[in-house]
Amino acid sequence: MLKALLRPSFILIPLTMGLCIPQAHVLNDPPYNAVRWALTVMIFISCLKVSFRDLRPRVEHLRLLVLNLLLGIVPYLLLRTFLPEQRDLAKAAFFVGITPTATAAPVILSFLNARVGFALTGFTVSNIGICLSFLVLLPWVTGTLTFDFVGRVAWTLMQVILLPFGAAAFAQKLFPAIRELPKRLKTFSFLLWSFTLFVIASIARYDFQTQDISVWCTLAIAAVSLVLCVCNFWFGRLVAPKRLRRECSQLLGQKNTSLTIYLALHYANALVALGPIFYVIYHNTWNAWQIYHYDRRKQRRRAAMKNDEIRMKE
Repeated sequence: MLKALLRPSFILIPLTMGLCIPQAHVLNDPPYNAVRWALTVMIFISCLKVSFRDLRPRVEHLRLLVLNLLLGIVPYLLLRTFLPEQRDLAKAAFFVGITPTATAAPVILSFLNARVGFALTGFTVSNIGICLSFLVLLPWVTGTLTFDFVGRVAWTLMQVILLPFGAAAFAQKLFPAIRELPKRLKTFSFLLWSFTLFVIASIARYDFQTQDISVWCTLAIAAVSLVLCVCNFWFGRLVAPKRLRRECSQLLGQKNTSLTIYLALHYANALVALGPIFYVIYHNTWNAWQIYHYDRRKQRRRAAMKNDEIRMKE
């Protein structure tokens, strides 16, 4: 029982600690830039095990990419149409829905004994495709469609996405054996992810304390984020063939919220960033439950096998 709770605790405890220690938000400010550097390192480690030559996007990957784009654009347009005065709510929905697959999605799927290779390809397709779309969609949503703004968005994405991708490909060329390193760094990646959750939760608590944010607006953003979280996991499962339901659900549902929180804070405001911040709580709670449920079932199977062996010996 305690062993099954260990990994979920590394999700829920950092979130709780961050909410209790809002002062830790400074870790995301210069010179620390904790979320950006943690995000960069996690993407680099994930990409080390990606065989870039063998990345063959399947129709399921492209289907998930299109669905990912629609889940960002459609809610934004609906809220802008029916609630035109609630622009921040629409932007929050956009940043939640458009968020690409999380760096930790292949890690979670490996914990669940799913197809990691399929997940790694999906992660790559999602992040490259969504980040390219940001060059057009971010200026459109924020209302600052200028060459200067597009250039700043491109520079930001290059720092947190393109550079770790490129560095991982270069490292693989020089040291082919480095592809085995992520297996040995699995615990480190999980701890780094936990640390990121702690910082993000502290940012959320600090912004809520210091910003003039109404309770009703916060609840509306929380509700929209929850609906989109359910839709992401459900639609991912719905469009997938039976053998890939768990993988597709995770690829669409587990979001790289560190990236969109970073973008929302830089190109929108703290209120808009609450959307993906709430999503952190929702999708990580679901991840914690999945891991707990899987570990419990595995323990029961092992206990049943031991009992069978004892009976056979008797």
